[in-house]
Amino acid sequence: MYMIPLDQWKERLDAVVASDGEVIRRVIVIRETASTQDAARRLGAQPGDVVVAWRQTAGRGRLGRRWADTREDGVALSIVLPCGPPERLALAFAVGVAGAVERLLDRPVGIKWPNDIVVERRKLAGILIEQSGALAVAGIGLNVSQTTWPKELAEVAVSLAQLGAPDDRLDAIVAVLESVSTALRQPDDVLVEAFTERDALSGAEATLRNGRETVHGTVLRIDPLEGLWVRTDSGEVRLPAATTTILAQSSR
Repeated sequence: MYMIPLDQWKERLDAVVASDGEVIRRVIVIRETASTQDAARRLGAQPGDVVVAWRQTAGRGRLGRRWADTREDGVALSIVLPCGPPERLALAFAVGVAGAVERLLDRPVGIKWPNDIVVERRKLAGILIEQSGALAVAGIGLNVSQTTWPKELAEVAVSLAQLGAPDDRLDAIVAVLESVSTALRQPDDVLVEAFTERDALSGAEATLRNGRETVHGTVLRIDPLEGLWVRTDSGEVRLPAATTTILAQSSR
C-alpha cells in the first residue's frame, strides 16, 4: 500500500479550504496527538479550523468510550464550529460523514443514531461533538486501511479496505471535509430525510437512558431533531433526542 507522505497533506487540504472558504477556513496538520479534540483546544482553534492528525493515540468516543489507536490506518480529525443545537450538529455530521463514506464505497451505509456510521452492523466511523463556551468541536474517526482487528473489535468494526474501497487516508479526509461542509449548509428537512434513509437503529431492541431514567424496548422510529419513540412493556414513550443516550442495542 502506497501512503501519501504527511508533508504532502497540507497542500491538498489547503485546496479544500480554497474551494470552501465558508465552513472550512484553515486546516492544521499535526504528526501525532493523543486526541485531535484536545489538540484543537490546545492550539486555540477557532470556528472554521480543522485539526488533522497523522496518528491519534488516545481518541475518545461518547460516554467516555475509547477509540482504538489504529496507528497509520485510520483518519482522525476535529472540526471547530460555533456552538449550536446539539441535535442539529449531530444530525449534520452524521449525514455528512455517511455521505463521504458512501462516495468512497459506492454503496449505501447506515447511521446508528446518533453518531455511528455502520455497514452490516459493523462500525466504520464515529463522531464525538463536545461543546464548551462559544465553541463546538466535532471529532471524526474513520477506519480506512485496517485488515485485522484486536479480538474484542473483530466482530464489531470494519474498514474501507475490508469493504473493498480505496484505502488512501488523504482521499478519505478530503471526502469527509467536503461532505460535512455541504451537510452543515443543508436545511433541516433535507438532513432529516437523509438520516431516515440511512436509519440503522429503528426496529432494534435497545436500552436507553434519559437523565436518571433507563428505558428498554423496541425503537419504533427516530426524528433526530425531536426524539425517539420506543415501545416498552408499559406502552409507547418518547425520549428527547438532545438528552438521550444508547446504553446497549441488540440485533434488529
